[in-house]
Amino acid sequence: MNKIKQLVDEMTWNGDKVHSYPEQFDWIGQGRSAVAYKIEKTNQVVKVFYPKYKHLAQIEADVYRRLSNHDLFPELYDVGDGFLVLEYVAGQTLYDCLIQGVSITEEMVEQVDLAMQYARSQGLNPSDTHLKNILLTEEGAIKVIDVVRFTQEEECPHWDDLKKAYFSYYQKRYFPRKFPKFFIEFVIRLYRKRLLPI
Repeated sequence: MNKIKQLVDEMTWNGDKVHSYPEQFDWIGQGRSAVAYKIEKTNQVVKVFYPKYKHLAQIEADVYRRLSNHDLFPELYDVGDGFLVLEYVAGQTLYDCLIQGVSITEEMVEQVDLAMQYARSQGLNPSDTHLKNILLTEEGAIKVIDVVRFTQEEECPHWDDLKKAYFSYYQKRYFPRKFPKFFIEFVIRLYRKRLLPI
């Protein structure tokens, strides 16, 4: 843990943008409040929150503890000042599946539903569950990541709306399985503006 903390401390920032990071970190992805790196020669990920969101590390760690290392979520290994150490899950997001034409099956949707039900059974409120926060592992299993907003009080319709779109459109025989990224981003923008019939 001390070594990881030292590596995180080596990161430099330009506001909320990473200016530099250690060579032992392999960039995986980033979101609204954090950036994630695979730690070299390990099966671990460090999720580092942007400076103004450092407080969210402890909140998300508490959520992972409540999820008790359930199979449908990554395992939490440790938490530090503004960062988490998590299980590395090899695979691709459902967002990437749409771009690459990898079929999203009804069984995958059911696994996400099970993850949501389990989170609710632990007194949490699953929120911000979208295509980039759902991983399809190399073994064909599902893992839900980025659970920091599972403590918010207001209801989040994202997953229910995705399910409606899946059963109303995606499952139709004529519906494409592969989309260009710009098209998916366009649909996301329409959804955020509430301009889609879902």
